[in-house]
Amino acid sequence: MYVANTTGGLMLQTMLYLANRTSRATLNTLVDLPPATKSDINEVKCFGVYGCFPINGPWNTVTRTIGVHPQKPSEIEPHFTLHTRKELDQPLYLDLNDPDSIQGMGVDPHGKIFLLVHGYLESGEIPWMLDLARALLHHEPKGKAAVVLIDWGGGASPPYVQAVANIRLVGAITAHVVHMLYEELKLPNLSKVHIIGHSLGAHLSGYAGYHLQRDFGLKPNRITGLDPAAPLFTDTDPIVRLDPTDAHFVDIVHTDANPLMKGGLGINMRLGHVDFFPNGGFDNPGCNKKFQDVVKSNKKATLFLTMQEFLGCNHIRSEQYFTESIGSKCPFLGITCDSFESFKDHKCISCEEPGHTCLRMGYHSQEDYQEQVNLGHIKQGDSPGVFYLWTGDRKPFCRLHYRITVRMSAHDESTLHGGEVGILSVRIHDGKSTHKKKRASTELMKFSTKAMYFEPGYEYKALVAGRDLENPEYATVHWEYPTSILNPLTWRFLSSPRIYLEYILIEAMESTDLYLKLCPQNEGAILSGAENVLRSSFCKD
Repeated sequence: MYVANTTGGLMLQTMLYLANRTSRATLNTLVDLPPATKSDINEVKCFGVYGCFPINGPWNTVTRTIGVHPQKPSEIEPHFTLHTRKELDQPLYLDLNDPDSIQGMGVDPHGKIFLLVHGYLESGEIPWMLDLARALLHHEPKGKAAVVLIDWGGGASPPYVQAVANIRLVGAITAHVVHMLYEELKLPNLSKVHIIGHSLGAHLSGYAGYHLQRDFGLKPNRITGLDPAAPLFTDTDPIVRLDPTDAHFVDIVHTDANPLMKGGLGINMRLGHVDFFPNGGFDNPGCNKKFQDVVKSNKKATLFLTMQEFLGCNHIRSEQYFTESIGSKCPFLGITCDSFESFKDHKCISCEEPGHTCLRMGYHSQEDYQEQVNLGHIKQGDSPGVFYLWTGDRKPFCRLHYRITVRMSAHDESTLHGGEVGILSVRIHDGKSTHKKKRASTELMKFSTKAMYFEPGYEYKALVAGRDLENPEYATVHWEYPTSILNPLTWRFLSSPRIYLEYILIEAMESTDLYLKLCPQNEGAILSGAENVLRSSFCKD
């Protein structure tokens, strides 16, 4: 079975959810799912201390017909589970009706407090939340951090418009929970509170930030939006969605920003102080697998999780990237560029160039942002632009960005041979190896995705993604010559297709320490179909 996994969209996700939880008879009527119960557009529903929720004005527009109020708290039944241990084996439950119990839960008032929020069709036991919680607790000093898993699964079921309405109320309840922690732990402010939400959970996090400010005069330090949901949030008023005013620092990771008609579930708008668009924000490497390959790699997963990875691979990449970024030595470095096309055309390849800013995507982005502010490169609260970066197709996803300069030889043999059209690929090799471990290398990195013309005496540049190496020492170069039996101009009978390189120069966007000038031995030809070794010792100067 092979189906493009960008054709999913909300209906397929809803079908998937119900397939995991309902009978076959119910599945036969999926196309006729009943809509949410409509409310009077001018009616305002109030839920005690959590406030009142109108559905007119910016909440219900020509492009955002929603017309439903949040369900009652007793129907949604949000749960707030506190973890302070790395193993997550002793969960504690936060109860707004019992604030005194917080004193005995072992929360360090000087440590960071993370709140994690799931999205549509999920619950607080979804594996990505547990993985992220462990990663956070492992990274922070032992016993210092606390992680709160927000489970609003009772309100995250279909229909989607009802779930969209429900997150407004859950956001307000979350604000009350954070305020309770603030009061009971006697926190001076919320400078160590970080809310992380995925999809609908990202906008829920924004509502929590809004209510903390409106109801308690408190502003959370940071909100991270992991691929915030697009349906019913695109081009809306800031009050309707996550926006930079919801926290002192708002960072966004966009991974499924394709149009909804193409299956994209993530929003293609700048919502934060910094917005990262890895791989352009859609069509991430590794997300075009056949269904049987996904099944093989997820043998122990449930049907729901397997299908979620197949249909929503791009959408869940944001969770995976952020979780990996916490303890990774590889930096997930993004660079500002005026467009993804310009980034692909290697017009933004150096963090040192004026007009470009580099920040790590994920857990460490606020730290880097603040450093840029302290250096005077950007003003506090300003957005330096959109950040782009490449990733790999499997874990670990982080890749370095290698700046490769290719200098074509101008010696007589090269000039006489003339220019050639083809694809040049480079693999960088580590200089260290042991008897137990093979010498590491990057994957084969294509200098260009399509064949290009290389002319003697000219220089060409590219920015390519490859694995991080401890001690890069030399490279092997591969030359692909496109041939066609239908095009006599591509035929080569008397000699192998070849090009002549003077040298290649390898640098890394992530480090000023890497500078490798590598040359072919005796200025020899780079032959098609062969592994051509380039070393520094082969260079004349």
